[in-house]
Amino acid sequence: MTTLLAPIAEQNVRPLPGVDDDVEPDDQWKAALKARIEQELQPMADKVRQERDTTIRGHYEGTREYEAIMQTYRTAMDRVRRTAEELYSQEIKIKRVERSLALGKEVDGEEFEAFLKQQQAIWDNIKKE
Repeated sequence: MTTLLAPIAEQNVRPLPGVDDDVEPDDQWKAALKARIEQELQPMADKVRQERDTTIRGHYEGTREYEAIMQTYRTAMDRVRRTAEELYSQEIKIKRVERSLALGKEVDGEEFEAFLKQQQAIWDNIKKE
């Protein structure tokens, strides 16, 4: 299984301005998040690989058709990786907001707006049930 989140570096998920280190999720939480995202997106990556393998049959390396198939594959896998990275980044930011609020700190900005939308969606689902 290919790791979708391998290229993620800590600097890609910048801390919220004015927020202390005590709101940063621990490494265990981050590892669990990465594992969950990879598990959720693995079927998408598998489908891209399967499409490549099916399409590439009968085409030889070095031909235009082969190169076009491989470029399509690389583009699709890059899209899956970007999706994984975006999900990871968004979840980290939301967790920081949650922890800030739990500690009674003021939070604003786009991360807070994303947190509010997430909470509203949860509340709307609860009301439907």
